[in-house]
Amino acid sequence: MTGRAARATSALLALVTLAAAPLPAYVPAPRDAMTATVRRYLGALRAQRYGAAFALLDDRERAYFGAASAYRSVYLADAFRLERAQLLGARGNAHARVYFVRERVAFLDHASDARREAEVTVPLGATQDRGVARIDDPGKPYRAYATDARAGEDGVQVAVKKLDFYPDRVDVVLTFVNRGSGFVTLLPYGRSVLRDDRGGIYHPLANRDWTVTDHQLFEGVPLAPRARYTGSMAFTAPRFAEPLRAWQLTLAPALRAGADAPFALTVAIARPH
Repeated sequence: MTGRAARATSALLALVTLAAAPLPAYVPAPRDAMTATVRRYLGALRAQRYGAAFALLDDRERAYFGAASAYRSVYLADAFRLERAQLLGARGNAHARVYFVRERVAFLDHASDARREAEVTVPLGATQDRGVARIDDPGKPYRAYATDARAGEDGVQVAVKKLDFYPDRVDVVLTFVNRGSGFVTLLPYGRSVLRDDRGGIYHPLANRDWTVTDHQLFEGVPLAPRARYTGSMAFTAPRFAEPLRAWQLTLAPALRAGADAPFALTVAIARPH
């Protein structure tokens, strides 16, 4: 069993779901400085020159990430690559526009650990900032990194694939595998907790906003023998000045069919280099 893969691989890759959405009306992109800046931004992303792309963001977006290295981490965490980009058109005026870009993208699907490609159409904002054209490309975590921390208990294995940091939460992408001979029910929104190496303790964010809270994990996932489930859990947390730290994630409860008591899985997540 696999969770909602687009959400599990973060907001960055949620753009894949936009491919099937109807496009709003737009006109051909004008040949002006704003369009030229959009083309430079897309060219920098294609070349994986994330420092150059970061420099083209507007003041608000640059302040949100804080540094080019943080911006770059969002792409690296999903092994994301923009392979091709075509400007379809734009909507707006000389002060602010939304451009529509047809992209060929490649990324790591954390649910299957396989490389995937997709053709998508995505919006991209551009504005005039003190007379200079700048890019507005929101919706991403301010920092992210991939990991492969694993643990097991009572025949159930869990792997933490990635951490996404947002101003009000930490999203943890994880995969459960049932290697036992009977069903196990996962109920991680019951007593799970995330801790860091500085004494911080963070509890699940369960706000019934299913773009943030994993609906299936919230209700409980019955996992058959040899089945797997990939999803994400959000933990309420402030914005960290330095999110690169060691973590300990305890997931509980889990209950195996016929067992007398539930059990927990605890995963140690090392500080990234």
